[in-house]
Amino acid sequence: MAIAGVVFLALAGVGGFLSATGANILAWSSFSTRTLGKQWTKLQSTGFVVACIVLNASGILLFAMSTALGGAVATVMPIQTGANLLGNMFWQTTLGMKYYNKSMRVGTLVLVFAVAELGEIGPNEPDLPVLELMSDPVAIAWMAFMGISTLVAIYATYKTYGRPIDSTSKLCSFVSVVTLTTVIGASVGKCFLKVKGAAFALVVCLYFLDGIFCMAFTVLANAQCDVAIFIPAQLSSQLVLNMLTGYLVWGDGAYVEHTTSYLLVYALCICGVYLNSDMDIVGDWTRSYSIRSSMLSEGRAYSRFGHAVLSLLGAWQRGPTTDNNQAELSSVLNIGLETGALKPHELVSLSLLSLRQKGSKPSPEMVHWVEHRVKLFKEYCQWDAAFLQAFRRTLSESDLALLRELEQEAEARSELSTLSYASTTSVLLDVAHSNISMGQRDVLLEHRER
Repeated sequence: MAIAGVVFLALAGVGGFLSATGANILAWSSFSTRTLGKQWTKLQSTGFVVACIVLNASGILLFAMSTALGGAVATVMPIQTGANLLGNMFWQTTLGMKYYNKSMRVGTLVLVFAVAELGEIGPNEPDLPVLELMSDPVAIAWMAFMGISTLVAIYATYKTYGRPIDSTSKLCSFVSVVTLTTVIGASVGKCFLKVKGAAFALVVCLYFLDGIFCMAFTVLANAQCDVAIFIPAQLSSQLVLNMLTGYLVWGDGAYVEHTTSYLLVYALCICGVYLNSDMDIVGDWTRSYSIRSSMLSEGRAYSRFGHAVLSLLGAWQRGPTTDNNQAELSSVLNIGLETGALKPHELVSLSLLSLRQKGSKPSPEMVHWVEHRVKLFKEYCQWDAAFLQAFRRTLSESDLALLRELEQEAEARSELSTLSYASTTSVLLDVAHSNISMGQRDVLLEHRER
């Protein structure tokens, strides 16, 4: 029994990894064409599609074999889902299609840990009276709802097919079709051993037709959507829809011992997908609300970013004072980046616009920034000291002289800042241990600065 358990878990895990591999093979072919300009022959393009179909079909076959060996769906599906997610992250990173930042890595792990818990706290279903359960009015209404939703989702994919790869509506359309057809297929599959004759033939035809739609839209989604987001979104939505179908059709509520924990696992799945995506629902709503609550033309701002923008506008209106303008602009950029009001690519475009007059050729300012303001570069130089001079060798003699002046100015500002901080700290300590007034403190500060 223990050996059989290991076998069906291994089959489920390998099946999930194969499905992720098939998806990423097709996604990589599209990625190479879109970003690298790679032109594939018709034979190569067909090969990618065939490989995707074969690997996905193999994953489905291994899933079926694992359940046939005695693995419960509530246990096998989470294992397959977790392996699929880890396989997706592995291939996306290995093939260079996506950089997984901290949020995406943590989001993937949250999903994996969550689905692993389902094997422990999921429903332990006995031999269910499938036909009796499916004839219940609630079950009929739910299955009809999923069928209609599938048709609507298919139409939505047709309307959004030509949109960019990062289109949210396009992603949601494909996720809906694949998820709905997968869950419907799983429900139809439960009827295989419960019907005979013409009814069995009808069930097989429905299962085959549903499988064709599911496979076709899976292949299209792998080519048309960002697989790094599509796969987690599709798998987690599949788990959630399976959970709802279990409650509304299969009576899982009677077989779940820890209902709260069971529902919270699905909440973790949603959080994992949210971390994996570029969506910021709360942030977008907050920014939209702050815009509607502000009137910047009248000097009324609701958010920190709005106040920073008004301060910058006021500094510009008062006249070109370089130090003040730099401080106000720095505040706008820092607060905007911190709150999400400004995106990294928008700051990059601002930098390129600012460099338009000088161009992107090496300059003393750029080299000084790289050497002294970029933490990663400093770490590179600590590891490879010879690389420190690489950027300097791109400068002319006159530019090197300007670079030395910049370094001297930076050292002078650093020393002044240190002296000012020490002086201010000393005065504050004097104030803390004496009874001098705040006005006397200001006089003392001015005296020490002199």
